Amino acid sequence: MPAEATILLLDDDPDVGLAAQLLLNRRVAPVTCLRRPAELPAALDRLQPALLLLDLNFGPGRTGGVQGLQLLAEVHHRAHPPVVVVMTAYADIELAVQALRRGAFDFITKPWDNVRLIATCREALQRAQPAGDAPTPVEPEPVRSLAAQERAAVLAAMAEAEGNLSAAARKLGLSRAALYRRLDKHGL
Repeated sequence: MPAEATILLLDDDPDVGLAAQLLLNRRVAPVTCLRRPAELPAALDRLQPALLLLDLNFGPGRTGGVQGLQLLAEVHHRAHPPVVVVMTAYADIELAVQALRRGAFDFITKPWDNVRLIATCREALQRAQPAGDAPTPVEPEPVRSLAAQERAAVLAAMAEAEGNLSAAARKLGLSRAALYRRLDKHGL
């Protein structure tokens, strides 16, 4: 890994790349953007990013996440894979569960909440840091909001229950109706 942690973003929408760079460059780490999945292997070799922000859909009309999930699998088969946070504008519970089960660190729905994206990227970079290394200096991390903790708990329960809403609700100690409200609240 390079001395300074870096972020690589793969998204076919140039506006998403620009928004991520403007938000994360100064607050988290330098961001390099790619628009085509074919560029990913060479960029991973050249840049050795600590974090990959990976869109799940490439090309007009694609919403199922198949391409992104395949790329996620390919990245995880590399010798030293970066931590991966998947992103999509077409989020559903099934896709989030699949991504988490396949090794994604987290799942971000576009358009993202800036505070949540910053916090998620910082957490992912901390996870990418080998235990003996000193952390890269960044602004003090804000306390993770209750909403972010709740969203993480809901996603974890859904992943553990393999998408079964009743089982996830039981794990969380909620009724199905309460779980539905939380899923809706968090855009899941």
